[in-house]
Amino acid sequence: MKNLKIKVQPITYTSVEIEHKVSHYILIAEVKKQKILLSVPNLYLYKKTRSSIMTSRRYANVISKFYRFLATQSFFKDASPGDYHSRVRNLDIRRWQLSRQVKRVKNGSVQPTSFTIFEEAKIVFNMFGWAMEAGIQTNVKVKLQNWVANFKRDTLLSYIHKKAGVRYDTDSIRILDREAKQGKVKSLITNKDILNLISSYPDSVYSTLFCFALCTAMRPSELCEFPYLGNGENKHIMPHSSMEKNQSKFKYTLVGKGNKLREIVIPAYGLADLEKNYIKSDYPARKKKYKAKYGKACPPSILFLTSEGEPVTEKMIADATTYAAKLATEKDPSFRRGNNFYQARHWWPTMMMVQHRGDILLTAAADVIDAAFAETLMKQMGHSSIATTYKHYLDLARALVMANEGMVNDIIREDFNIHAQIEKYGKTHIEVAAERDEASEAEGVAG
Repeated sequence: MKNLKIKVQPITYTSVEIEHKVSHYILIAEVKKQKILLSVPNLYLYKKTRSSIMTSRRYANVISKFYRFLATQSFFKDASPGDYHSRVRNLDIRRWQLSRQVKRVKNGSVQPTSFTIFEEAKIVFNMFGWAMEAGIQTNVKVKLQNWVANFKRDTLLSYIHKKAGVRYDTDSIRILDREAKQGKVKSLITNKDILNLISSYPDSVYSTLFCFALCTAMRPSELCEFPYLGNGENKHIMPHSSMEKNQSKFKYTLVGKGNKLREIVIPAYGLADLEKNYIKSDYPARKKKYKAKYGKACPPSILFLTSEGEPVTEKMIADATTYAAKLATEKDPSFRRGNNFYQARHWWPTMMMVQHRGDILLTAAADVIDAAFAETLMKQMGHSSIATTYKHYLDLARALVMANEGMVNDIIREDFNIHAQIEKYGKTHIEVAAERDEASEAEGVAG
């Protein structure tokens, strides 16, 4: 079964266990024209990933890759894919990691990185940990760490190089990992990259969503659920011109990752931009297309629609951003690899950190957690750890201010908005240095 076919597809149904509609991905193996539901992986995906369809998709694809690898191993030659879980050993998970690294070195590819290989092996290993807790028989020993492939060991590196046919002594794995890291964004997305990405989206709804994420820090899945007209605790949510006047911000209740209920703050200017740039200009025509497509009026719970009248999903946002990033790179080769939609989510907390911590940001005093402020960040972001959230955005804010030295004393006021901040804090350190040099030259000429 060296070419095992596994279909990865989403499913939505009402769970008998919780009496609620759930969505997650499932795996279906195709063997000799028969379709086999992979029960253990599918139960795991139901139990652990139903709170996020994107997480479910990722986990399902990782498990699918592992099962396809197992099908190439002699130990699984006579086993049905539906029974693989009962045969898998720690050794098989380790061998899978090695085979991926061998293939990567052989092809000279930067992907998947050693970190990715390890993280995806953890997903598989955790599935067997869950199976053990659920009383499902498996040969994986959860308490033993011999499923981990240590790619820093010389003996393992020699094995990989030999299998990959590498004839030189250089540590190709470390070189490939280093090259992959260069593509990662370690600081806030720049002004130039923001404007480039926004203008590169194939549909204006994605540009609108990106800007709305900049000022709310909402996740893509949470943005997709934002309504045209709210109800219940959100009954005050509607187009900005119809909302209460003279308010600078509004509270909004959402169901976030892990089905956790939380209350966030949405700035009034964000809702005003939303109405001006999307609700008035695009929404009416898209609402008509929705009705023509589905045979019913678009419900007020749905706001974001594509140009074809399709409700925007998390996957659509990811795919559109990947495409837009490609176009952005073609327009400007300096556009940073690794810029993605989540860069918008990091904008709000970083700017809040700059605003709130202000002139002590570059001192040791900033390391002392302001509990009230940190809790505000945590709630808005939907994180569970105050300390981790605070430290992460403190580091980002420090990097931003250091790249814009000379601006730090001009603290952002409470009425800050993304347009002003993009203009002021979105420049790269190269752009800032160039402006300083120009100013110095001007002063020299004047003198």
